[in-house]
Amino acid sequence: MTEHRITFEGPPSVAVRVATVLADADGVDLTGQTPEPGGTAERVVLVLTVDGTVDDVAAAVAAVEADLPPGATVVHDLVGDH
Repeated sequence: MTEHRITFEGPPSVAVRVATVLADADGVDLTGQTPEPGGTAERVVLVLTVDGTVDDVAAAVAAVEADLPPGATVVHDLVGDH
């Protein structure tokens, strides 16, 4: 398995949906989620850690990106194999 870090920045109401889509994606295992300090009622930063193949995680991130509201972002970083 390969560990990936997905960083979401946007409305708090969307953060739950992002985590759910990643957790429910085929071949992807959500292993951690950490809110970054400094969030507001309008904008949060949530760092999600997932395990999966590069292709499975990329497909899950693409599904998330397709449904983001304007101004929200998702950044996908490959952490490494374990």
